[in-house]
Amino acid sequence: MELIDYMRKRNQMTENEWENSFDKKEQEILVLRHEGDVTSKRNGFWEVAVCCLGYIDCETGELHKEECRFVFAASEKEYENHLIPEFDEETVYHLKVRKKLPEELPEIMIKRIDFLLVDVIEKNVQSPELEEILTEYKKPIIIEDDILGELLYDKTINSFEGHIPWLDKKIDISLDVDKDNKSGITKARKAIKEMYLSAEKWDANMRKFAAENLIDLARDWCESEEEALKITEESFADRIGIESISMTSGGLFSAYFRDDDIFAGHCIIVNGSLKKGIQYARMGG
Repeated sequence: MELIDYMRKRNQMTENEWENSFDKKEQEILVLRHEGDVTSKRNGFWEVAVCCLGYIDCETGELHKEECRFVFAASEKEYENHLIPEFDEETVYHLKVRKKLPEELPEIMIKRIDFLLVDVIEKNVQSPELEEILTEYKKPIIIEDDILGELLYDKTINSFEGHIPWLDKKIDISLDVDKDNKSGITKARKAIKEMYLSAEKWDANMRKFAAENLIDLARDWCESEEEALKITEESFADRIGIESISMTSGGLFSAYFRDDDIFAGHCIIVNGSLKKGIQYARMGG
């Protein structure tokens, strides 16, 4: 199934059809509430998904260490008036739920464990097993690199974050790779080091590329024709400055530049790969 077909089918579901995509059988679980949740517009309702680090099946006592979510429907009124229930982070809840039925997913999507929330039985439940998962999760994961320095894993976005000197300043870097993907980590480190060791060339080429591709848009943003004529490709390239770079294990990068108010504070993003070079430049959010 293609992603667009899956999304269209999911978004056309009524609330009743959506609820029927979960098993009729109710079960009780203990879940360790994690940080973050996702609220998605559906057909006449909002789907709220609350992220969890793990759960215990109360009937069997089996501990599941994989991440999961419990979901529930919210009305338009609840959404618009900020009345959607909230769940405390790093808290164990005893819930009555219905598990998501198997479904065909696009290849690009990762299979998730979702439960439809039926009832909250108890909050602040004591569970040594789930608390141990939380303790382990909160331990910092750090890579020490001879060139890149210290890279700290951000579990909320699944990437390693750090800082490197770049010409005359320090910039932020991100390795967009999961902590368990050892070969991917090695490849991403190698790729960003390759870029760093040729920083002067990459910096000049990215600023030049952005100027050539965004000069017309920059002039459109000017309040007067006189102001627009003052912006040249050379002045554009000189004004912008790199702030951060993110790199994937495949050598794909996104470089973020401050705009020096050319686009009223919107960042400039330059994308490309080490193999194919700079490919695209756009105004960001």
